[in-house]
Amino acid sequence: MDVNQLVCNNQSIKIVPSIEDSLTSMGLNVTLDENSEAWLTQLKITWKTWKRTPAVENYIESFFKSQSDPYRLALVFVIKCDDYKDCKPKSLPYLIVEILQKWSQSCSLFPEDYLKLPAFHIAIHQRNPTFMALTINTYQIVSIKDKILPIIKDMISNDNCKQASQIIIAMHLFEDISVESLLFPLVLQDKNNVIDEYLSQCPNQAKPMVLFIDKLLDKTVSIREFVQNYIEENKVSHVKYDKVHHKPLGKLVARLCNKFNIPIETCKNLSKNRTTGGLRFLIYQKYHEHNVSNSVWEDLVKDSLKQNAGSGQEFLDMLVDYDRNEALKWAAYLNMPENLLPLALREISLNDIPEEQNWDTNVVSTQEYYKFSLPEDHIYIIDTREKFCNVMMPDMVQASVASIDCEWKPSFGATQSHVALIQLATLNKVYLIDALILNKPEYSSCWSLFYKSFLDNAEIIKIGFGLEQDFKEMKATVVGLGNIKVQGEGLLDLSLLWKSLISNGLTIPGNSDNGNSLSSVVQSCFGLPLEKSEQCSNWELRPLRSTQIVYAALDAHVLVQIYDFLLNLCLDQHINFEEICNDVMLESKKKCSKKPKVIDRLQLSLPIMEERSSKAVKFVIEHGLSGLLPYLRYCGMDAIVFPPQMIWHDVINLAISENRFVLLSNLKYTPYVSYPQSYILELGKNSFYKQLRKVFHHFNVTIDQENLFSFCINCNSTSLTKLSIDKVVEICKEYVAVSAKPVYSVKYNDYDDDDVGYNDNFLSDSDGDDDLYQPDTYSKQPIKTKTGVPIVIDEPHKLLTSNQPAILCDACGKLFWNEDSLLKPVSEAVYNIKKVKLF
Repeated sequence: MDVNQLVCNNQSIKIVPSIEDSLTSMGLNVTLDENSEAWLTQLKITWKTWKRTPAVENYIESFFKSQSDPYRLALVFVIKCDDYKDCKPKSLPYLIVEILQKWSQSCSLFPEDYLKLPAFHIAIHQRNPTFMALTINTYQIVSIKDKILPIIKDMISNDNCKQASQIIIAMHLFEDISVESLLFPLVLQDKNNVIDEYLSQCPNQAKPMVLFIDKLLDKTVSIREFVQNYIEENKVSHVKYDKVHHKPLGKLVARLCNKFNIPIETCKNLSKNRTTGGLRFLIYQKYHEHNVSNSVWEDLVKDSLKQNAGSGQEFLDMLVDYDRNEALKWAAYLNMPENLLPLALREISLNDIPEEQNWDTNVVSTQEYYKFSLPEDHIYIIDTREKFCNVMMPDMVQASVASIDCEWKPSFGATQSHVALIQLATLNKVYLIDALILNKPEYSSCWSLFYKSFLDNAEIIKIGFGLEQDFKEMKATVVGLGNIKVQGEGLLDLSLLWKSLISNGLTIPGNSDNGNSLSSVVQSCFGLPLEKSEQCSNWELRPLRSTQIVYAALDAHVLVQIYDFLLNLCLDQHINFEEICNDVMLESKKKCSKKPKVIDRLQLSLPIMEERSSKAVKFVIEHGLSGLLPYLRYCGMDAIVFPPQMIWHDVINLAISENRFVLLSNLKYTPYVSYPQSYILELGKNSFYKQLRKVFHHFNVTIDQENLFSFCINCNSTSLTKLSIDKVVEICKEYVAVSAKPVYSVKYNDYDDDDVGYNDNFLSDSDGDDDLYQPDTYSKQPIKTKTGVPIVIDEPHKLLTSNQPAILCDACGKLFWNEDSLLKPVSEAVYNIKKVKLF
């Protein structure tokens, strides 16, 4: 063929050599002798029916034992298999190499060096990484890593980092390729799953990776400039630019640190940025929201600066815009040199700061808040084993209703905070469990008692607000509570109960607050909001301030008060409070409805087709759906299979030329405007029953009795003859007379036998068979159709005595009757869908 006819003028082309040519150039002989060729052909036939079985495995191993060059032959067999391009673990190429590996190890046989590079070439030119790893191991390719490393580096430079990482994992070349050069392009392409897979195989490479990215988080570094230079130098394509800035990179570093147990404090820039972000949040809360008391402000700023003193200068730069005197005070606390002060402060000498500075003063507010109603001596601090087991637990296990709440230090810095305080309350008592002290292995028996007797006791209603989040924090950070359930019977989230009661018609007297926060609910019920100035406290400081103790006690106690208030209100308004509570507790967490797949959205948007008779419908079907053929043909539709090697454009050209619709397992898009997308239907991997329904619905097909069995369900021929009962009896008698023993021949159809098990007697079931394959065997000349094809009858003796009509296909010789094993399941399925039947 003239290459010039394939391309336009001035168009470049790339001629890729075949796999055989490439291997030959590497010194591999890809030819097979006559015996090996015949053996491979027989293996492919056997594989279609038997797949991976001990008999097939022994068949392959026996062949290898008889050969002088099994390693070479295995490579040639692999590339000559139909499914070479995708050598999945259930494929024939995979089994060939796997058997070779097991057998060669058992007899200490090793591959010759000249085979290793061709084996590597075969491994990387198919799509399955598992097969690649198997081949690399079987052919001991790591012994030629000096030849493989340049290939891997070329892959990286050609933007094929994913396959490069798979090869490095398979050959354990972690120390030979820098983690930055391999993984950073994947970071730019947002391929986090590939990064995780690689680092999971070599976790010692995780720290160098996070430290490399952490360098980019330095605010003095221009990430965009660095990345742009990197992209140009390394020719990285498909870059996700929205992932190339501080926030997503910081999240990636934090996630990798958590996944691979790297102390996040080692990432200096991430720690500094997080601390600075936390301080920015505090400034906003104090000066915009006015929601932070001075005590909380002082505690958290000191704690943040203690964690990362390098954030001090940025903190002053932010604070000076809000409060110059406050900025001077913190500059003095940090002993900040005058040359590092913000410009607005340099004009003021630090010596001018007033000597009397009260760090504990609070701003007096005129806002009224809901107050803690119990005496303070009804608040019990639980910080010893004795108080836990002998004071708190006996009281709590007798309660019918109790509230639970948790407090932890805001995680402004890099370190993740743990639960510091757990509050339990009844109507007349509050217990504050000091988890900072008791959250240790020596107290695990206390927590076990707490779990079994209280948390897991469905007879005690545990009330919370945002309860699931509190329980998740306890589950993640408290010793002995790792198995607690976070929702279900006995766990009542007051926020959900509130919404449910309102939707069921509960009226709150004088309700003027429509918010859903706890403070809003308290105001709706009792007329005053909660004071939240201690909410962001440093709950890890000991001893706790009195304001913290009262705040924590009120947060838990008010939940019980709200529950009691709502109970009484429901009684007055004749609302079944108990039933609604049970519904809230037992209702499983509602799953977010999944968005429809792109395929479903596309096909749902296609126009509805006009109604058409089955005789007007023809299909070309993907070979993986060939099991659907008998059903379509039985309904009177012309249906054929396109071979797996046929390219997509040729499939559509065939469909256009023969006026056919296309059925696929996975959706593909039409390459031509002249062939509508609605003519292509994706059926997935559903049952034949569901697939058939989908075909009828999408193409709006009607099935008439007269069109049933217009095509042979075995071969798609229209050469069908309806036989009377007398003719059936005549044929059956002759068939039985000439058949001395069962027929072992194989009948190949135009669909893939791998998907349809309609040929029952492909292989002999006799224990005495020496060979897997039995040739055609007849004792006498078989009875034939008028076209000269031998007739095949399923259970002829049964048909002979049934007195039923039948249909004979003159093209393939198959005789169909009501109890035929091929016809029966097909006719029953169609009858269940369309209520039409052949006989």
